Amino acid sequence: MSTQQEEDVLDTWFSSGLFPFASLSWPGQGRGETMPDLARFYPTTLVKTGHDILFWVAQMVMLGLNLTGRLLFKTVLLHGLLCDGGGHKMSKSWGSVIDPLDVINGASLEVLCERVEGSLNA
Repeated sequence: MSTQQEEDVLDTWFSSGLFPFASLSWPGQGRGETMPDLARFYPTTLVKTGHDILFWVAQMVMLGLNLTGRLLFKTVLLHGLLCDGGGHKMSKSWGSVIDPLDVINGASLEVLCERVEGSLNA
């Protein structure tokens, strides 16, 4: 079996690992040369995430060490995930979440339940 490298696709986890640099600026060519935002906010102290996307954190750590020689953060806090009645993770892409704007705007519990139920039946 032979394989061929895909040249037009960027791995999702790799591109996620670029987040600190896409938002703060790319590190300079020399390890000490940085842009102001990167110098001010990198490294940080804490990253909070769900265990389901822990590889995003791993990619940020690996890229950060490689590009700057420093860890991006000192602590990783893995928070819990909200689950639906069947024990499945609530997800925007699955349509199984409650829109926070509905809560802010005072939607009743009955309306919230109807919206979630409707999105699960779609």
